[in-house]
Amino acid sequence: MSRLAAVLALLATATASAWDAGRLAIPVVIDERPIPYPVFAIYLMPGQAFDAHFIDATRGGEIRFGGATGKIGEMPLKAPDEPGLSRLEIENSASGEVAVINVFTMTPASRVDTRGHLNGYRIGAYPKTPLRGLDIYLPPTGFVEVTADNADTRLSPNFRLGQFVAKQAGGYPKYVVLRAGLLLKLENILATLNERGHPTDGFVIMSGYRTPYYNRAIGNVPYSRHVFGGAADIYIDDSPRDGRMDDINGDGAVNRKDARWLANFINEMSHEGDFGPRIGGLGVYGSNAAHGPFVHVDVRGTLARW
Repeated sequence: MSRLAAVLALLATATASAWDAGRLAIPVVIDERPIPYPVFAIYLMPGQAFDAHFIDATRGGEIRFGGATGKIGEMPLKAPDEPGLSRLEIENSASGEVAVINVFTMTPASRVDTRGHLNGYRIGAYPKTPLRGLDIYLPPTGFVEVTADNADTRLSPNFRLGQFVAKQAGGYPKYVVLRAGLLLKLENILATLNERGHPTDGFVIMSGYRTPYYNRAIGNVPYSRHVFGGAADIYIDDSPRDGRMDDINGDGAVNRKDARWLANFINEMSHEGDFGPRIGGLGVYGSNAAHGPFVHVDVRGTLARW
């Protein structure tokens, strides 16, 4: 099987696990962000230029994007002029490795109407001023359109677009905001659990992106990181697969202690410097009538614990 065929097989596999996905021997770099995975996604505005190469820039290679083929570093790259999904393939001629980057051209936020709707989907209104003047709390410039056809698109080896859609009512199209750093952090946690003897097939994303409308409807704070595409509420549900957290601390019960075990594991990774600039918030939640225990993870760029 060729390198490209192997990557395409990964794209089609529903249950690929972190240790099965593997990492690139030479990471690809997208706009100065190293990506160690053979499958990833980026989110761009219409016509936005971007750069893609391998971390060792001296190695030759080929890029295939938008029906054109060119050499790495010589072929200009920019998002299509209209929103949608396109695929970039970048091949390292020295190693033979291929990375597939799903390029989402976003729908501009300027298309949200005065009622807070985008193509019939209710977005709501973002806060007019960023919290403490921080750029990470600025309203998004665009939204990724989610359709029945693209909901299964890989954002990274173990996560798909549809997992991050707000739980609000309504048909397609839906819209999300996503941050690549969040996917890198989730993949890192998942791989480290498996490498350190805590095997799991993946995380359930209980809550990913939330529109301001939905976030307000459930009574959450307006500056929640979920609203800005930088947070996920997660739990492990491997055995039994019953829609609730597993007994991951092995005490014979499923409760807040299991969420605490997972949070302690992630916190230890943070202390070891595993997240770099993706440092962020970490919260522990117990069960209620609506859900089992879970852990909140985000990439706000500062340390927060609760």
